[in-house]
Amino acid sequence: MRRIWAIFLLILLIPLLVGCPFGKADQRVVLWTDRPEFAAYAQVFNSAQNEYVVEVVYKESSASALKGKKVGRWDVAVGPFLNSVSLGDTFMPLEPLFSDGTVSKLRFYQNALEKGVRNGHQMLLPLSFNVPAFIFQSGKIKQEFDSFALSPDNFSAICNDFNQAKSRHAKSAFSPLWNPESLFFFSILSPGLCSQFEAGSEVRQQDLETGLSQIRQMIETLDGGLKAESAFREKYLYKNPLELLDSSHIFFWYSDVGRFYTMPADRRQNLDFRYCLNSDEKIAACEDMLWLGIPKKGGNTMGAVAFIKWLMNSDVQQDLILKAREMDIRSFGLAGGFSAIKTVNLEALPQIYPFITTFIPQEENLAFPGSCPTDWHAFKKGAVIPYLVQECSAEETSRKLWEVAESWRRMNAGQ
Repeated sequence: MRRIWAIFLLILLIPLLVGCPFGKADQRVVLWTDRPEFAAYAQVFNSAQNEYVVEVVYKESSASALKGKKVGRWDVAVGPFLNSVSLGDTFMPLEPLFSDGTVSKLRFYQNALEKGVRNGHQMLLPLSFNVPAFIFQSGKIKQEFDSFALSPDNFSAICNDFNQAKSRHAKSAFSPLWNPESLFFFSILSPGLCSQFEAGSEVRQQDLETGLSQIRQMIETLDGGLKAESAFREKYLYKNPLELLDSSHIFFWYSDVGRFYTMPADRRQNLDFRYCLNSDEKIAACEDMLWLGIPKKGGNTMGAVAFIKWLMNSDVQQDLILKAREMDIRSFGLAGGFSAIKTVNLEALPQIYPFITTFIPQEENLAFPGSCPTDWHAFKKGAVIPYLVQECSAEETSRKLWEVAESWRRMNAGQ
């Protein structure tokens, strides 16, 4: 990560070193983002024309920064959770982008585009998204269970076959407690939990109890119960999960497509991945998909519109993906994920990533997340995940998630 941000900062200095004209306010387009790839993207845009100059400003969370008391100048924001209801009055409608046909709504995943609509207006555009994935050693899944995306039944069958082959003390196919992020994935609330918290409504504890029971049953079925799971975790999980896959101590490791493809090519050559269907038989995209928006009162709306029109061109996006790879910025696809423009994934990605063609999710198979609180990353890490870990590691639920959430909010007020 240090290397990525060193490259990021170096690219930001290049215009200053070559005397690029930042002095004119009507030329500057201030872009807020936490994605290092945009330093390279801005450089390409600035070199392609001489009317505007995109200046990238790093924000750890663009969404949270936009809620600050002193926001400061910005013309474009790119980041997750910008579609938060709490930011509904921040952005201008983007319908003018479609008026001349430069940007077409039909190019997007429609069910993703709809998530950026507020009060009948397109306030945000989806830019890219990541997808959870289960990594394993190549060629290890029996053909009878194998598919583009594993059903819950097939996932369990694969794990059971693996566990029964040898002593359970030496191996265990999978446990949701190994990577706490997977607890959120397996929870039946994952598609709507963000929206419940953002709306300020009390989480439906009865639904949550059902989800916790399902995870506990998974631990009982796949791992022989909490004690056996804990013993295996203490004995082996101090090692790198890729080592455990190589040594066949485990079968699956929970991750995502972006992380899989940012591994060195020689490290992943013996690895493969599959998606897993949720309870609605959909492939659920990660909740931190990237959004793009323009403020109602920006310093350079025309420049922002020009940049977005350029960025939303499929040929440009393919060039940007290649540019980032040439600069050794270790990143998958467009800004770390699949593009929200379908043709980029279907036509450009297979040229860059061999064998990915069969793993590009079709629109009808995808489910995109709803709105989340602007601080969802911190909230999920500080409150939701620890709650799920503790309650799934116990035989019965001892606390309500809503109470834990309220306590976390009080302790972190003003941060």
